[in-house]
Amino acid sequence: MSRLQKLFEFRNARRDMRAPRPAAALVAAFFFLAALGACDFFVPDQMPSTEREQPPRIDPPPNPTPTTLTRAPYLQALEETSALIAFRTQDAVGASVDYGPTTAYGSSVRGPVTQLHAIRIEGLSPGRRYFYRLRAGGETLVEGEGYFFDTDAGASDPEFSFFVTGDVGEPGGSQALTGKRVLLTSPRAEIGLITGDVVYPDGAAEDYDAHLMTPWAPLMRNVAIYPALGNHDWHVDPDQNFAQQWYLPNNEHYYSFDRGNAHFIALDTRNGNIWDRENQVAWLRADLEAHRDATWIFAYYHHPGYTCTYKGNEDAVIDNFHPLFDEYGVDVAFMGHAHTYERLYPMRGPTPLNQEQDPHYNDPDGTIYIVTGCGAKLKSTSTEDCDINAVAIDETIMFTHATVRGNELHIQQIESETGSVRDEITVTKSGP
Repeated sequence: MSRLQKLFEFRNARRDMRAPRPAAALVAAFFFLAALGACDFFVPDQMPSTEREQPPRIDPPPNPTPTTLTRAPYLQALEETSALIAFRTQDAVGASVDYGPTTAYGSSVRGPVTQLHAIRIEGLSPGRRYFYRLRAGGETLVEGEGYFFDTDAGASDPEFSFFVTGDVGEPGGSQALTGKRVLLTSPRAEIGLITGDVVYPDGAAEDYDAHLMTPWAPLMRNVAIYPALGNHDWHVDPDQNFAQQWYLPNNEHYYSFDRGNAHFIALDTRNGNIWDRENQVAWLRADLEAHRDATWIFAYYHHPGYTCTYKGNEDAVIDNFHPLFDEYGVDVAFMGHAHTYERLYPMRGPTPLNQEQDPHYNDPDGTIYIVTGCGAKLKSTSTEDCDINAVAIDETIMFTHATVRGNELHIQQIESETGSVRDEITVTKSGP
């Protein structure tokens, strides 16, 4: 091939490279005709993307799922001008308690963000009924006429009632039956005492809801409960189990509080050997000394001292507590441990007194000891009829109901199933 032919082919090749491709030529022609007005066409504002379209983003609401109560509200620290309402939620949330003399409420207090809520209401009036409502996450958790409490009216209270039972948190037990009967009993109990063995089998925190808090939820939302420790509650560390459930005075092992013209003392007998014995006994003496002027003094704890039940006497209780009860005139001591009911004559030391007055006592000369450990479970035993006990009733689910009217105390032992009164006494004191 000659040099001239090669040059010619090279120029043709460059021309071919510059020539528009059919698609490009077609587009160019289209726009050329449009510019001449030969055709109209629509150009979208936004050319379609080669990527798959995504749905529009919808931000979730602030609280996408309902706030769930894992433990219904229960009353604690019910005093003249304050009350504490505890409850638990599935998630950590900030919750509020609305309260007032009617279900219109009118006042509110908000707690911190947590799952374990314990909201204290202050600035209340003594001797007055308040209704309350719980709110969290924009929702109402509980409300209505069934949620209320009565503040302490103080020493001038003309009448108040309380109930006592023990050995209650039994799996498959009758605690719900007892709680229901307490609510049906008149006058209405404003507070309740538990004489130990609060939750079986071992007092573990994980058993509280199933064995006590849930079956007693209708009771505990209106009645403040004050428990004492029992030997089953000591199967685990009570400071990591018992104390995590309650909001009690002092160190929660032994403590005291007032209601009306009465002074109440909770003690810790552990396994019958008195927990923190030296300090507890010293505290008990100081507490009794500071409350000499109380019209009524009630003590409660787990292990009986003198008893004719199947449990037998506890010498540590007799040696450490009874002398102080005699010295300071404790009126009634309530105990559990034995799953039965036993009421002793008034006792001073080992001696029963005032038998001739039973069942209506005027200025008795000693302390009346009552075993009331049959609120949920029973023992197939028979209590011996002995010189110190006035009444013993076995194999019956029961609780103790007490009413204070000034200088008169009225105590009944009530069957949980039927509401029948199985034992009844009065104690009247002289004086103003």
